[in-house]
Amino acid sequence: MAMRSIIRLLSGVLLFLSQYALAWEVSCPAVIETRASTTELKSGLPETWQLSPRYMSRLWLSGIGVTQGKPENLIDLKPETEKEKGESWSVWEIENAGDKENNHYWVSCIYGHEQIWLTQPIPASSKRCKTRDFEGSPEAQSVSFICN
Repeated sequence: MAMRSIIRLLSGVLLFLSQYALAWEVSCPAVIETRASTTELKSGLPETWQLSPRYMSRLWLSGIGVTQGKPENLIDLKPETEKEKGESWSVWEIENAGDKENNHYWVSCIYGHEQIWLTQPIPASSKRCKTRDFEGSPEAQSVSFICN
């Protein structure tokens, strides 16, 4: 009887650990440093307006996004919001279908309210991804994006 209980306990522990062993996780840096660039307008301005050379060398993480296909294809997915241990999480249910590029999913760390996107593909084996919600800048900490 005791042996059966130990086997059940070990099976539960192995199942628990296997779920975390299969998880894929990346972290978005809280802040990135950029170099100055020139900005040119496509069309002229009304006479009273001038283009300001104001430049911010540090851009704070402003969001995390998931797209179907590369982010430049503009197929953004909307997350569901879930509560977990008193914290709010953004959750994406995904299904990679086939080898076509537009069927793969990508995660993006978004800085300066969409000025710069750091992006990478999500492993094809992933079915569910999540990140802890944050408001404003995430201070000096990175923000994790976890898939399993």
